[in-house]
Amino acid sequence: MAEQEYETFEGTGETAEKTFPIRAGEVKKGMTVLLKGFPCKVIEVTTSKTGKHGHAKANITGLDIFTGKKYQDISPTSHNMVAPVVNNNNLTLTDISEEGYCTLMDDNGEIREDLKIPDENSPDKELGANIRAALDSGDKEVVVVITKAMDSEVITGFKLAAE
Repeated sequence: MAEQEYETFEGTGETAEKTFPIRAGEVKKGMTVLLKGFPCKVIEVTTSKTGKHGHAKANITGLDIFTGKKYQDISPTSHNMVAPVVNNNNLTLTDISEEGYCTLMDDNGEIREDLKIPDENSPDKELGANIRAALDSGDKEVVVVITKAMDSEVITGFKLAAE
């Protein structure tokens, strides 16, 4: 009996399952899209009229959600852009190491220690100091907000848990 050949498919692009398409003309202020390959929160969208070559253009400006750096991109409004899948997760902060790594615990009691506290290079320069102060005061439980997009995870905020 002859051996049967099966067609194998390699994985698609690195970011395929972490993104979804969106028409450039549908992008609005406050949305998150990829500009120059970086996940950015849109702060301004302007459109130009149809030109000699038949396409209206969208001029999109955004801030990187992890670094705060400004990016700008121009795309025909009828063409697709890529928007990242962004997830926010809340974890309880239990400790901060001398190197700046946070000890975080989820609702199931699972511990992780792979995220650093935000420093002066993060978009919110005082966030790390405010988290440290809240943890050091010891009054209430500190819950940090972790934003995940495109294989990157960063602490982007915190709140004090209600007792």
